[in-house]
Amino acid sequence: MRVKNKVKGQGATEYLLMLAAVLIIVAVAIYYVTRAGGYPAISMNAEVSGENGIKITVLSGSIASGKWAYRVGTTEGTGTWTTGAEALDAPSVTIATNLAGGTYYVNVKHIDSGHLYFSSDQVVTIPSP
Repeated sequence: MRVKNKVKGQGATEYLLMLAAVLIIVAVAIYYVTRAGGYPAISMNAEVSGENGIKITVLSGSIASGKWAYRVGTTEGTGTWTTGAEALDAPSVTIATNLAGGTYYVNVKHIDSGHLYFSSDQVVTIPSP
C-alpha cells in the first residue's frame, strides 16, 4: 500500500487560509456590532440658560449637527424630539428659550443608534417671574 506524500508547504497554506477566513469573519462581526450599537461618548448636563431658557452644557465629547436630537417636556418621558441644528459641543448649546416658569424634563439622544444619554430625564426648573 502506498501513501501519498503531501506537497511541501501545503500545511502552512491551509493554516493561512483558515486564519484569513477567521479574520474576515471577525472584521465583519466588529463592523456590524459597532455600526448597530455605536454612539459618540459625550458627557453633558441640562441647565437653566438666562432667565427662561434651557441649555445643554457639554463637559467632554461632541456630536455633529443633525446626528443628535433633544426633547423638552413638562412630564417625564414626554416632548417632541427635535434634531440638533448645530454641533453638540463645548461649552454649551441652547435648546429652548422663552419658557414659562416651571419644571421641565430634558433628554438627548444619538439619532443613528437611538441611544439616550440621560437614563432618566434631567430636571430643569425655570423660576417664575
